[in-house]
Amino acid sequence: MKNILTVLLVAAVLVLSVGVASHAARVDVNYLAGTWHRASLLALAAIVAALLLAAGVLSALAADLGSARDRRTLEGELQRTYVRLRAAEGPPSVQTAPLAASLAPPASLAAQTAPLAPPPGADEPTDAS
Repeated sequence: MKNILTVLLVAAVLVLSVGVASHAARVDVNYLAGTWHRASLLALAAIVAALLLAAGVLSALAADLGSARDRRTLEGELQRTYVRLRAAEGPPSVQTAPLAASLAPPASLAAQTAPLAPPPGADEPTDAS
C-alpha cells in the first residue's frame, strides 16, 4: 500500500505542478449542471489531483480488503486441514472402532485355529548372576 500511495502522491504533485505553471490561465468549464466561468487552471489541477488521490486510496483499500478476505479463507482451510491431519495421525477414534471390528476374523474361524505355543525356553528360569 505504501508503494501505491507513493505513486499517487507523485502523480498528484505532477498535476499540481502543471496547474502552478499555468496559474494565470483562465478557462470556461462546461459541465452537466452549468458552466464555470473563468476557472483557474490551478484550481482545476487541485481538483483533479484530489480526485486522483481519493480514487487511488479507495481502490487500494478495496484491494487490501479483498486480499484480507482471501487470506482468512485460506487460513480457515489450512486450519481444517490440520485438524483432519491430526485426527488421522492420532489413536483410532470411536468412528474407526466399528471398522476394525468388522475386519476381525469371525469367532468360528478364531475357535478353529490353535493358539500359538510359547517359544522354547520361555518357561526356563534365567540366572541373573
